[in-house]
Amino acid sequence: MLHSDKRISPELKRKVKAIIMDEDWNRTAYHYLSQAVIFLDIDDAYQLVNSAFRSYEKNPATDTFTLQFVAMIAVNFLNCCFHKNASKKYTNRAIQFLRELPVDGAIGINSVLGTYYEAIFNGDAKTAEEVVDVLKKSGYVSLIEDTLKK
Repeated sequence: MLHSDKRISPELKRKVKAIIMDEDWNRTAYHYLSQAVIFLDIDDAYQLVNSAFRSYEKNPATDTFTLQFVAMIAVNFLNCCFHKNASKKYTNRAIQFLRELPVDGAIGINSVLGTYYEAIFNGDAKTAEEVVDVLKKSGYVSLIEDTLKK
């Protein structure tokens, strides 16, 4: 993927959105949204992401897979926000959601990535660079490589 929905037809976008909207928010729906968020227009993505977050907040699950999927929704949505220059309202919601998840080693990298995106969106170059350094040293910089200036 090129981190853009430009090559996605309006028909495919409608189908993706319809599939998600017909789902009850559960582990499978969270996983699907975490992967499909890139296909959507940023406003549609925000509506679905916010709906998923609200559903999780009403019925928080702490099993590893659900935590991983909801955290991936937030991180993948933040990446979309980066590439689409989304409003602070969108980025703040995803960052806040990540910060409220329980501390769990299974989603630790998602929290680190949230710190990176928060730093980028707030113009905190020092923190962003520190996170980049840690990701390079640990072999995970590929997770944010598309956000780095070449």
